[in-house]
This record gives sequence, C-alpha cells and structure tokens, in this order.
Amino acid sequence: MSGSHVTIGEDRILHVNGKPFFPIGARHMPIGATPAVLSAVGFNALRWPAFGTDTAAIPPAEVPDDLGDLMFYPYVYNRADFSEDAGARRELLTELLLNVRDHPALLCYEQRNEPAYTPRNHARSQTPAEGFIAGSRLIRELDPHHPIRVGHMTCNLVSTLRKYNEGVDIVGCNPYVVNHPEMRRFVGTRTDGKTVDTPNQTLSAVGDLTTKMMRVAEGRPVWMQLQAMANEDWYNEEHTPENRGLGIYEHHRLFPSRWQMRFMAFHAIVRGATGLSWALHRVEINSPHWQEVYQVIGELRELHDVLCAPVWPKGLEIEYKELGFSDWIGIETLVKIHRNRPWIIAVNTQFDPMEAVFSHLPPQVSSKLSVFGEDRSLSVHANSFADRFQPYEVHIYAAEE
Repeated sequence: MSGSHVTIGEDRILHVNGKPFFPIGARHMPIGATPAVLSAVGFNALRWPAFGTDTAAIPPAEVPDDLGDLMFYPYVYNRADFSEDAGARRELLTELLLNVRDHPALLCYEQRNEPAYTPRNHARSQTPAEGFIAGSRLIRELDPHHPIRVGHMTCNLVSTLRKYNEGVDIVGCNPYVVNHPEMRRFVGTRTDGKTVDTPNQTLSAVGDLTTKMMRVAEGRPVWMQLQAMANEDWYNEEHTPENRGLGIYEHHRLFPSRWQMRFMAFHAIVRGATGLSWALHRVEINSPHWQEVYQVIGELRELHDVLCAPVWPKGLEIEYKELGFSDWIGIETLVKIHRNRPWIIAVNTQFDPMEAVFSHLPPQVSSKLSVFGEDRSLSVHANSFADRFQPYEVHIYAAEE
C-alpha cells in the first residue's frame, strides 16, 4: 500500500501527490449516508473520528475500508493534548499514527477542536497550547508527510490563537451564524445568546471571521468550517444542564438555505479560504434540506479546479448604481486564472440589493462573460460589465473561450 503525500504550496493550496486539491469536507456523516453517497454529492474528504469524543483511554477505531473516492482526516480529539495523561495519550496517538500514516487516502490530521475555548464552569482552556504543541510534535515526528489542521472557536484574541500555530499547518474556525430567533443556549453560545463575537451578526460574519483567521494563520492556509445543519441540534444536556430532559425543540431546527450556504462558502473563499469543511450533525439525507446541501456541494465540486487555480493579483474596480441603499462593504470579488481563462467570483455582502459596474478586468476577458450555473451571459464594453445582485447573492463569471 502506497501512502499519500500532502504538501502546501506557496499559494496556500494543498497538493495531494503533486496535484492541487481544494478540500470539500464533510465533518459529520449525515444520517443515512455512506462515503459513496458523500462522494456522489461532491464531497472529496471526510473527517474520521478515530477516538470518537470519548475521554476514556480507548484505542483508535479501525480505518474505514469503504471510503471510495474520499480522502479522510482523522480527528485525534484530546489524544494529542499532552498537558495531562501524556504517557497514555502518547501511546494511543502513536497507535493511530502507525495505523494510518501509509494509507493512500489520508489527507491530514485534525487536532483538538476549538482548543482555546474555555467551557462553562472551567478554569482554563480545553487544551493548553503547550500540551497541544507537544502532541503535534509527535504527529510530525511519526508522519512528516501530512499536515495538521485546527478549527478554532469564533472567539478569543488573535494573539491567543496564534499560540497554537507552532502545532498546526492549517488554521480555521467554526462560524455557525444561522439561528432561530429564540434559540436556546448550547455549547459555544455566548451568555447573550449570540454565536459569534463580531459586531457583524449577519451572514457576512463568516467572511469577517475568515479574515480574522487569515490574521491568526500568519501565512498558513485557512480552511473554514461552515454550517449546513441546525444549531438546535447541538442540544446536549452535558453542556447546558438547565435544559436537562427538554429534548430537541423541533420548531427551533432552522437549517441554512441553499442561498445562505452558497453565500457563506464563496464569501469565505473570496476572503482567502483554500478549503471548506461542512458541519452536518444530525442532517438526514432523506430530508428536503439535504437537497439544498447537494446543490451547493455539487457546485463547489464542479469548480474544484478553478478554486485551486492561481489568484489574479490585481483587483477589479466597482461602481454602484444608486438604489437607495448604503454601500457598506458592498460586493467583493476574487479572480482566478484557470487555463488562462479568468473566473470572477463576486459576492454581495449586504442584506440589500446592489447594482454594480465592474471595470479594470483581466486582459484575457474579451467581449462576453458567461455566468456560471445561470444560463446567461453578459456583454463586455470598454473593459467593463454591469450586473445586479440580490441580498447575499453570488455570481461567478467566466471569460468566454
């Protein structure tokens, strides 16, 4: 069995056995799904909870033998936190590494989720940086050919999160911003009920937190974990004992729509994310929501090679037509050059419509742009074009060949 070799390029894109790879990861196995189902939808990677989330000193599970076309990334949970029980954890982590490091579908390792977060009634963070780094040191010693990623909570100072950087190669965080207006507290919510600690409490907080992670990462890749589930499904009596015995409130299970998931994905990409992982806890594949997940993931998979392509270093210029709304952040763009063909990803970050004129286009753009997935094209005049955006709408333009 020949193992995979995963590296990180200067453009922060992963390379698997020398080929560019944009992770479209499933953090949870949906109810009723299999790896084959995930692959058919468009996912190309799967998080594998090698130890589950059990604090007991149990050995790692056997690597799944039905991964199909998916890469996988083992979640080491607290077994790579050597701040306590270091001897036992070192033994368990070593067993895992020796079992998986030569697997041909191994993508990376996921360190302890949200290590700097301080849970309720705890005096310290879940995983101190020193113990975290010591565990990562063992991972790198036994397997230097696969990177280590971490997903941070949306809170904490940039300087605090940077303390973990020595132990990771890929940085990200977990912004779940679509909530029922009367949502109960769950693990991770603030005392005021908000789920992110940014003044921006709209969908575009995902982009703001991507920018924060770019600051945290100090040049490392950023791989954001996005919401494709209902926050109500984080209900857990252990974390919120005041809800003991109440069960899940079905009327609070608010799932993000296709429109919202699509915006969050491409806003994160425009802000610098070079990989995405999707929270799918308790999502059922026979539900209407799964069809919306299917559409978003399928589109990302279709654009995989574009997302891996080099970024055009010059920015477009944008002017807006007066519609009676403010231009706060407005429309943001990212231009990729795939096979000498410019692709323009444009996202409206506002909850109002915008009408924009884009100019200073890449020289490869000629007289027309096709709009990906929309069965329409736009004329280009004097190196500019115009289009209209609904709130949080995404348009992707490709220079016609």
